[in-house]
Amino acid sequence: MIKKLFLILLPALLVSSCHRDEFHIKGHIAGSEGKTLYFEAVQLTGTELLDSARLSADGTFSFAAPRTPYPEFYRLRLDNSYIHLAVDSTETITVEIPGLPIAADYRVSGSNESEKIRHIAAAGNALKGAIEKASRQRITSTDQQRRILEGLQDEVRRYKESVIPYITDAPASPAAYFAIFQQVNGLDIFDRTKREDYRYILTVANAYNTFMPESPRTQHLYRLALAILQNERDARQEADKEPQIPVANEVSLIDIALPDLYGKIRRLSDLKGKVVLLDFSAYQGKYSPDYNRALAQLHKKYHRQGFEIYQVSIDPNENLWQVSADNLPWICVRDADTTRSRAVLSYNVQSLPTAFLIDRESVLQQRVAKLSDLPQAIEKLLRQK
Repeated sequence: MIKKLFLILLPALLVSSCHRDEFHIKGHIAGSEGKTLYFEAVQLTGTELLDSARLSADGTFSFAAPRTPYPEFYRLRLDNSYIHLAVDSTETITVEIPGLPIAADYRVSGSNESEKIRHIAAAGNALKGAIEKASRQRITSTDQQRRILEGLQDEVRRYKESVIPYITDAPASPAAYFAIFQQVNGLDIFDRTKREDYRYILTVANAYNTFMPESPRTQHLYRLALAILQNERDARQEADKEPQIPVANEVSLIDIALPDLYGKIRRLSDLKGKVVLLDFSAYQGKYSPDYNRALAQLHKKYHRQGFEIYQVSIDPNENLWQVSADNLPWICVRDADTTRSRAVLSYNVQSLPTAFLIDRESVLQQRVAKLSDLPQAIEKLLRQK
């Protein structure tokens, strides 16, 4: 009798043991018949496709994957829209999506962390929408520019106010980790160079190190925290030094090394071999829209022949620069010291815009007097090999 009962229970026990080390994600997407839903793991090294499903008329889906030793992130992707989920056990997460795109409005149950991530993502989408709307506006006056800028600053502040509690209440949680790495247009919302922002990154790094010291994400946070603290030390040491102007190998060219929109340092001297228009400008100026349109025509006409523009913004507001420079096809950098910057002083910039032409040998050739003179001057330098 006991042997017979064991044989009856054995299949159920085997199924139970198989599912014990898995988590499950299931749900329903309205209006998605015939579309393919992708289930992906969001790893430190990139996104890995785990599974996919072609949706039937009822829009139901179900995925499973082995549990991991530490909390991890996954996403559901359909077309160009996706939903992030956090998994920290063998839970079953249910996602109900009322329509497309899938990230516009959805409900999640079975995972408190995934529900928190839903709120963080919704706040991020609202911020992205505000920035995109601002970038489409044609700026016709300084007052309009100021109003747009103030509106964006309010949007960023509202975003941070909405997500910071997820960080401070449970800094070792997946939701806190997710919050500190959110970006808009490739830029970190929590700025790693500003103490008022990076303190939250350090808080999460410290919590992960305390509770999950062996997690790969902890090691990633540790390296990030070290880089932040090193940058802070370097900045303090630099502030204590006597000002020094970086000089390129060429005697006549004073080098400039400033970050672009993605934080990458771009050096003027790296453009040797091209004819370069070094331009000092400010997007908040009334002249800026028409001026940049004129530069765009020059860039389009001569870029393939070896012409490049290195544009230094001295706008006091970083957000305005980011929005304004986002769609420009040339090298856009910003000097946070604005009118007190070494580059401005070194090139004796007394009014904006001010531009200089540099030849292929990185030799400064002339200060530009009129835009109308540029085509002829550029063509002359391009002919010189």
